[in-house]
Amino acid sequence: MKLHLIAAKWLYRSYDRVVCVSNKLREEVRRALGVDCVVVLLPLKLENYRPTRPEERENVIVHIGTRPVKNPHISIEAVRILRKRGLPVRPVIVGPPANLPIDDFVDVRLSLSEKEKIELLCRAKALILPSAYEALPYVTLEAMACGTPPVVSSAVPEEVVADGFNGVRVGSYNARDYADALERLLRDEELWGRLSENGTKFVRQFDHVRVALTYVELIEQLRER
Repeated sequence: MKLHLIAAKWLYRSYDRVVCVSNKLREEVRRALGVDCVVVLLPLKLENYRPTRPEERENVIVHIGTRPVKNPHISIEAVRILRKRGLPVRPVIVGPPANLPIDDFVDVRLSLSEKEKIELLCRAKALILPSAYEALPYVTLEAMACGTPPVVSSAVPEEVVADGFNGVRVGSYNARDYADALERLLRDEELWGRLSENGTKFVRQFDHVRVALTYVELIEQLRER
């Protein structure tokens, strides 16, 4: 492992520029490799995202990713709690269902095309992401582009999801805390509408043309050296 780290430090220090997708990742790279990054946002082709009106949305909570770090079992348990509280929602889990506590109310999609994933996010009431680690979760940006409020763990960088502005942050990995956050969101139409609107405005900065121009500027700077 030490040799890998030495090799990584040598390799990254040999580059003219290193790009990170968030300030959180920038700090991690700086600590681990002693390399400073240029932060360039991930690109979104925003015209592909067409939010569904609130009254036409399905009673669906989407969770994408079933690797252990994504904590899908927390999402399933959170929705189970909501159903016991009388909210007729169901979780849609995207990914292989390995070792998941699957019940009849859980909808598992092994894989989706990009178009199907976007359509699902744009029809859902919320995205849940109780992940243990994220540098910058693309699916959160996609949900906001769909006008779908995300409920995320504290592992998601605050520069992406600001609590009470464009999503809800949960400071634990307790399924009941996620259920509480989702219940508040689903029962409060004003809150849902505010987070939805702010999310769609927030992701405009990730427009793919705007991001591409940032890379063009970086290349021009290198040419001038």
